[in-house]
Amino acid sequence: MGGELVELILARRSIGRLVEPAPDDDELRRIFEAAASAPDHMELRPWKFIVLRGEAKDAFGQVLADTYVERVKVVGGQPTDGQLKKERTKLGRAPLVVVVCAINRHDDEVPWVEQLLAAGAAAENMLLATKALGYDSMWRTGPPAYDHTVMHALGLTDQDAIVGFVYIGTPAEGRELPPHEPDLEGVVEEWQAPAP
Repeated sequence: MGGELVELILARRSIGRLVEPAPDDDELRRIFEAAASAPDHMELRPWKFIVLRGEAKDAFGQVLADTYVERVKVVGGQPTDGQLKKERTKLGRAPLVVVVCAINRHDDEVPWVEQLLAAGAAAENMLLATKALGYDSMWRTGPPAYDHTVMHALGLTDQDAIVGFVYIGTPAEGRELPPHEPDLEGVVEEWQAPAP
């Protein structure tokens, strides 16, 4: 099983455009169970998974468009119709989107950075479980992930965070990507104790 798990990890790729089918409710529950199995100091469960699909996903696209307008206005710009359409329809790149959120549990023993990292680990578990069930995914962030109005629309506070928008579905025919060869050049080293 160990070798199969490593092969699954190496086979996971980010696929930007996904189509139906998406996981059904039972599969989605398994994905969330895997996500919630992430390392979690003191078992705080510092995460929340918000599902966007169907009409709700379309409606949330309008939230993204509205907040985009506000971000552009702040810098003195004026959005084009094309930019607004892109924001409004970007969630349509997959049949299912899960917003992975880090929820600040305000614990004296577990700093916020550890809670945020735990939610990131949950997102990675979600990607791997999705792949194991025969689907593909894409972890996206961008300005909406850091926009407090977007966070508030999801029921988050300013002390929480959006870790990412995880797009889930099936690659359109011809969109599959081969496994990649990770480049370890310059990123692995063995520490040596200083000479006495």
